[in-house]
Amino acid sequence: MRYFVALFFLCMLLTGAFSAQGKKHKHRGGAKTEVELMNSLMGCMRHKDTIGYYYLFPPFDTLWQRVTHNSDHTPAAEQQLQNLKEHPQALIDFDPFYNRHIMSQYMHVLAKGEDSGIHWNGIVIQRYELQNEPLTRDLIGYDKIAPERLKGYLFVKDMIGRTTFCITIAEIQKIEGYFFGGQVVNILEASTKDEFLAKEEKERQYFEWRAKNHIVDTVKTDTAHNAAMDSLIAAAEDEDLSKVRKEVVDRKYYEGKFDNEIPVKLYVRYMKDVRTGKVSYYDGLYKFGDQKSYVRLEITLIDGKWVMEDDPPVGTLELTLKDRAYTGSWLNSENGTGYDVYMKQADLPQRKMEELERIIERGLSGSASQETIPEKNPDEVRKEKQKKMNDERGNDGN
Repeated sequence: MRYFVALFFLCMLLTGAFSAQGKKHKHRGGAKTEVELMNSLMGCMRHKDTIGYYYLFPPFDTLWQRVTHNSDHTPAAEQQLQNLKEHPQALIDFDPFYNRHIMSQYMHVLAKGEDSGIHWNGIVIQRYELQNEPLTRDLIGYDKIAPERLKGYLFVKDMIGRTTFCITIAEIQKIEGYFFGGQVVNILEASTKDEFLAKEEKERQYFEWRAKNHIVDTVKTDTAHNAAMDSLIAAAEDEDLSKVRKEVVDRKYYEGKFDNEIPVKLYVRYMKDVRTGKVSYYDGLYKFGDQKSYVRLEITLIDGKWVMEDDPPVGTLELTLKDRAYTGSWLNSENGTGYDVYMKQADLPQRKMEELERIIERGLSGSASQETIPEKNPDEVRKEKQKKMNDERGNDGN
């Protein structure tokens, strides 16, 4: 009987998902490292980026595929995974498309932080303390999907207000080598874990007193709240709307070399969020060595550090911008080789800009895995030309 109930529930769930007409949570890939995920989470809070936060989490269909097509076929693993097949609700709760509490709690933390005086646009990471999150009974077998699940405390410094806040985080998950999730739970002004726990206990007692004395806040109705959440999900799943939200406000062009040897060219676009008017997004192109095509870059600015990743992924630029020049390094993510980088801002003629814009808009970029060769120095070029001239003269004499 219980198998029939689980099967019926799953069929109903899939039917509802297909009827959503393309608004299902799409998988966009996780962070390569725990640090990268924490930086992404920080960026979402710093810019109040609800859509970016939404995509930090693993979608249900991805998790369900890991359950039904798991590579561990031992009897013990099969028995544990059967538990998840019988209780798919445990997986659904990790997907904000179905579990609206994830997004509403995130918005609550943003609002509560502002009420406490935090300046979200001025926060930087001080440190974080994470620990393993134990499996509950309904999640038996989930360690076959996510061998690491973490929770803990993120300490951020408000550089404008000169105060430190602690944010509690749950459900950071490592799935097939990538990190997902990071549900924000609460925020309080605190510099240590003990200080946070003491304030959280006082907060809990205060809310118990309010409940006991029937003191309630005037809040929006559930209908209005659900309508707002529906709008958020729709915006997150509408790719065309996501494009409309961004407007290019500046373009810059740089030229330089890798290891003082390989020529490199870089094109960076600055884009603002049309809703807030703030520059929050960046993208661009670059080309080095004898590559025929420019490579598309996914660019983020984190605490003054420019991180530019190849698309498709091959390497990463980590740069600092000062006095109109980028300095830093390029690292190959596959074999660990790298270059020192120096690029200085150069003129960007209208014709060149139009060419680079066409590459981005029409998807004409290539891959950084193209073969490259070092640029020949001027002395070598002159010697080759002289040798060629001498050879030609010798042939004419014969």
